[in-house]
Amino acid sequence: MTEPLDTCQDRGDDDLRGLLTEALHVESADAATLRRLRDAASREWLLSVDTPARPAPWRNPVLAIAAALVLVILGAAWFVWPVSSPHAFGIVARVEAGGGETARSWLQRRPLKNGITLNVGEELSTHGPVLIALAAGGTLRVAPDTVLELTAPSESELQRGLVYFDWPPGHADATPFSVKTRAGVVQHVGTEFEVLSNDQIVRIRVREGRVQLRTAAEQTLIDAGTQLTANRDGTLSRSPIESYGRDWLWVAALAPDYEIEGRPLLKFLQWAARELGRPLKFADDHAREVAEHTILHGSIKGREPLDALNSVLSTTSLTYEIRGDTIWVQSGQGT
Repeated sequence: MTEPLDTCQDRGDDDLRGLLTEALHVESADAATLRRLRDAASREWLLSVDTPARPAPWRNPVLAIAAALVLVILGAAWFVWPVSSPHAFGIVARVEAGGGETARSWLQRRPLKNGITLNVGEELSTHGPVLIALAAGGTLRVAPDTVLELTAPSESELQRGLVYFDWPPGHADATPFSVKTRAGVVQHVGTEFEVLSNDQIVRIRVREGRVQLRTAAEQTLIDAGTQLTANRDGTLSRSPIESYGRDWLWVAALAPDYEIEGRPLLKFLQWAARELGRPLKFADDHAREVAEHTILHGSIKGREPLDALNSVLSTTSLTYEIRGDTIWVQSGQGT
């Protein structure tokens, strides 16, 4: 019984395979037909992936010019302001509230910070008071809202604002420091002086020593205790000034720190009196002896001269008082 069934099943499978083979058999295409099929497929593929061609940026003249200008500006900034400058103008010793910035170009600016080196060729703009220890010696105090071109190690050009130059006594002579203004060049002759420049006037105040105002036509000497004003019409006017008082408070506030450690009291008193613009006198011989032989210790860093004077003398047997324009120092033995 089983054998006939197996034989029928085998025959059915053979018939099914035959039908499938006949149905799936396809005649091979000739060469021309294959070529037409390939070409049609290629056209369809190109149409599906092709996008409008965009011109390269360098083929657009406007973009090319803009790119060239950017490269020129960046290159000029790199070469005009190198990483380091061989000509230092000074070091920022103190920056008060507001600070400021320096710039060699509109691309290269940096904020003012204590300890940074200012280089020749930079423009200094202040929003707050700044004290600069000059590379050539002395200090420069710069008031807020001042713009100063640093043109040489011993030279600057005041665009606007207020500056004060100080060459302390006892320092070796150096190249005279100059401040260029629209009224001429102000040059020190071992002194303290202040220069103000605004839209109306250029004003020079000599606190100690002497300065010289040089123009193309003449040279004018200005002595201590004198104010010289150059007006817009070119006229000059002189008037006497005091070396102390309200007008000099901004200068005292920017006084360089004085190191008292291991120094005689007398030297400190002379420093404080000079910063305050007042002569120092002793009311008695004993007071002078104490000042000469007392050696100080500690620090007055960050204190203004008058505050420092009060603090230091409170640790000694001496006292002081201001009478007229003079600081009088006295001892308990004074009369």
